[in-house]
Amino acid sequence: MTEQNHDAAKPPVEKDLPELAERIRTMQTEREQIEEQLKRALADAANMRRRQSQELSDSRHRIVEGMTQELLPVLDSFRMALLTWDGRNDHTDPAALVEGVRMVQVLLSSALERNGLQEIHAHGQAFDPARHEAVAVQARAGIAAGQVLEVLQTGYLLSDRVLRHAKVLVSGESPKDTAK
Repeated sequence: MTEQNHDAAKPPVEKDLPELAERIRTMQTEREQIEEQLKRALADAANMRRRQSQELSDSRHRIVEGMTQELLPVLDSFRMALLTWDGRNDHTDPAALVEGVRMVQVLLSSALERNGLQEIHAHGQAFDPARHEAVAVQARAGIAAGQVLEVLQTGYLLSDRVLRHAKVLVSGESPKDTAK
């Protein structure tokens, strides 16, 4: 063993004890400071999570509130139409009720469109499984296979994301075409 390694392996002598005690106190103080910093960091992280959660909740509330305010005129229109129909007499025209319902549909569609809702236009288009759901296949003379013949339920996009696929009837090959 070298003399240096030999000295390091020796037990401390009494004259080294005050120096070692001071080093221990310094290390304890540093440990306490690090623990305090860790506690503050954990508290800050918890506060940030709480704040983000509250902001998300507030944002959702504002969105729902805004959408509800846009839909209130639709609700009012339905109420007026029903009150008019309930108070009808022999001279009340059912066509007026139908026209009123059409107007309410326009109000509702407009409110939803302003919030990013788009109808998937499928009739006459090539079948697209990303936007359409084929409910049935039917052969039609003069129409190529894979074309949307009929929309059974309208599909919708919300900000370019499919909210609901359009349910469609798709053209297919007739049995005599597949026998070739």
